[in-house]
Amino acid sequence: MPRIDAIASQSHFVDHMLPVWLALPDELRGTFYLSIDGRDDVPNASRARPPSGSVPTLVASSGDLHTSARKLGRPSAIMEHGCGQSFGAIGDESTNARRSRTHSSYAGGMNRPAGLFLHPGPHPAARDRATYPAARVEIVGCAKLDSLPRKPERSADPVVAVAFHWPAPICPETKPAATDFKAGLRDLVKRYRVIGHGHPRFLLNPYRQGQLGALARWYEAMGIEVEPSFEGVCRRADVYLNDCSSTLFEFASTGRPVVVLNSPQYRRNVSHGLRFWEAATVGVQVTPRDCLADAVARALADPPEQQEAREAALDLVYAYRSGGGERAAAALVDWVS
Repeated sequence: MPRIDAIASQSHFVDHMLPVWLALPDELRGTFYLSIDGRDDVPNASRARPPSGSVPTLVASSGDLHTSARKLGRPSAIMEHGCGQSFGAIGDESTNARRSRTHSSYAGGMNRPAGLFLHPGPHPAARDRATYPAARVEIVGCAKLDSLPRKPERSADPVVAVAFHWPAPICPETKPAATDFKAGLRDLVKRYRVIGHGHPRFLLNPYRQGQLGALARWYEAMGIEVEPSFEGVCRRADVYLNDCSSTLFEFASTGRPVVVLNSPQYRRNVSHGLRFWEAATVGVQVTPRDCLADAVARALADPPEQQEAREAALDLVYAYRSGGGERAAAALVDWVS
């Protein structure tokens, strides 16, 4: 059986792929090609340019899939680098919705030349099964969940983490809600210790070349400490505020409360699934008209009915919440064989 390679162009892709890579048998683990620095935790890593050929290759993004399958001619498997959120509601035939449905970054999008799709749950799997009936689609859970740090106990002085999506030009629901909640955040920092995070494509390595990213600068202007690492958020925070990111569900999977930030631009009459809107009950939902600090207080109380709603929402997102690395590795090896 041939060895299996991997390609990752961004660090958060590695976060999802590494548990799968480590679960592969040593004799089947080929080269993990990285075009980033600072990942000394990846065995068999190389900064070299991956060669063309027939080596089966694992990726976690549409861009890396394009490199692997189209540029290098490799048989390729793609795993979601998140919860599998996609956009473009079925039944909405607007130009924007059609564009959203065909965007290759999301499950069910066009031009995803993979032979194997590895998904965290049924929602994205159904979209790729419908679009690529000749490919193999497996639901394996989210491998990253097993590696997320858990804070051992609630702080006497709770730490509140907030993060925003990057301004993706896909549809209104992919835009960040940062400016909508600016006033609420200013009030929040008067009552709680707040740390700020963001989608990797928004924060963009905030200390790279000595320059802070736009979101990091925005946080600092409000007196919010920047936490560049989501793992740092998981180690430190008691509650997590987010608009539209897989990290909303990842943090909730650690058993802690979340607050769901609903921007006025997010359309209630458009249902993309998961975050919009069936799994939005994962946490306390809030709009800019509501008191953000009060919503945080309700989330921190975490009554039984809120815990039940969180668990039900997570069940919609993840078919499994542990063992994702091993399950994905087994599917990958079987596909290769």
